[in-house]
Amino acid sequence: MTGKRIITIVVAVIVVGIIFLTLTKNKKKLDEDKKPEDRSKIAVNVLTDTVRKQPLSNTLQLPATLIAKDEGTITAETSGRIDVLHIELGSYVNKGQVVGHIDMTENKIKLSSTELSISKLERDYERNKVLLQGNATNANAVNDARYDLDSKKLEADQLRATISKANIISPVSGTIIEKKVLASEYVSTGGAIASVVNTTTLKARIYVPESRIMAIKAGQKAVITTESLPGKVFHGTVAFISPKGDDNHNFTVELVVDNTNGHLLKAGLYVKATLMENEIVNALQIPKIALAEGVKNPYVYTIVNNKAVAVKITVGRENNDMIEVLSGLSEGQVVITSGLINIVSGNNVHAINKSK
Repeated sequence: MTGKRIITIVVAVIVVGIIFLTLTKNKKKLDEDKKPEDRSKIAVNVLTDTVRKQPLSNTLQLPATLIAKDEGTITAETSGRIDVLHIELGSYVNKGQVVGHIDMTENKIKLSSTELSISKLERDYERNKVLLQGNATNANAVNDARYDLDSKKLEADQLRATISKANIISPVSGTIIEKKVLASEYVSTGGAIASVVNTTTLKARIYVPESRIMAIKAGQKAVITTESLPGKVFHGTVAFISPKGDDNHNFTVELVVDNTNGHLLKAGLYVKATLMENEIVNALQIPKIALAEGVKNPYVYTIVNNKAVAVKITVGRENNDMIEVLSGLSEGQVVITSGLINIVSGNNVHAINKSK
């Protein structure tokens, strides 16, 4: 092998070696670039706030729709043609007031005829009793006469009962809101004639969350307001508290609302009911935005040694953008209020604001 050829081979080996080393180095760099960056030690910037005590007004405001406390339907107690009806839409009627009458002319004629028959049957009965004493008739004839007399008397009683139901009477006091028939029309027994609603006293039905229901008492006062009557204030009283909550842990509470001052409120009106309590307390509170999963499964993140720590808490009443903390936190603790979606317990965090 000549020296020139040896040199060529050596050079080729060196070049191949250089290329191999270069490719190996580049692959190592590419592998390092593809390797996921470990960000677990990188601090997440967060905003924080401080758990603190501050006044919490013991009032509860909830929406409601007014409903009539008393309403009813004027009906016919017997069938017949209406000959008089003294009501119109908007008319005010009192409970027990006679507002119309059903024609009883035919029944009165029948009653007169029946009463005449009764007089004759009474005479027949007495005559048969006398005949029986003289053995001029038998007991069956007397019994038949008695049966005929009793049947006619029963018929007369039924006619009198029908005639006594001729008056059309309102079952409640209130305003006529619907008139279903007119005078001269025929109605059946139990047929609806008109609808009456009383708005002197109304009811407001609210649904109180379980966190507040224990503070609600029968007889408790409430303030009723509506956007339909700005500046007007009405007063209500708790009349009923349901002993059973619904699937959402809310309890039905009914308020009786006084509407005697001008009858301004109307059934079906949307209102706000504010239940008033006497005391104002200093309650432990945090911003609502610190809750990681809302009020149904409440927990927050505190900061311990610059790390986020999940803490399960129990919450109470809401106070605008704040919420009461019943357990799980102490006054002065710091809670994270931003970036919660990027945080898990144990993450390094860096507060970029000063807690209040």
